[in-house]
Amino acid sequence: MQVSKRMATIGQSVSISVFVGFSVYGLLQYSDWGGIPRGADLSLAASVAISVFIAASIAGIVFFGHQVDLRNLAIYREEEARKAAEDEKKKNLRKSVRPS
Repeated sequence: MQVSKRMATIGQSVSISVFVGFSVYGLLQYSDWGGIPRGADLSLAASVAISVFIAASIAGIVFFGHQVDLRNLAIYREEEARKAAEDEKKKNLRKSVRPS
């Protein structure tokens, strides 16, 4: 499945933001800042939900990052093909200009 470059970039950004948000939440929870209950005080459902969101955000980072890389690779290959065609054109032009 391929998504557009814009969608891949937005998806990767959202996934990274969610992951960073849950990481900060975990650090705040660990350090007892802001009155956030510790992990032991959370219900099993809340712990599972947080774990699922973290796993989904990591999967989103991987998936959308791969999509962005595919788009960048396609752009790179097009540019390399264009450069190779220009170089070939210059070589042919030099051969035709040389006196025999």
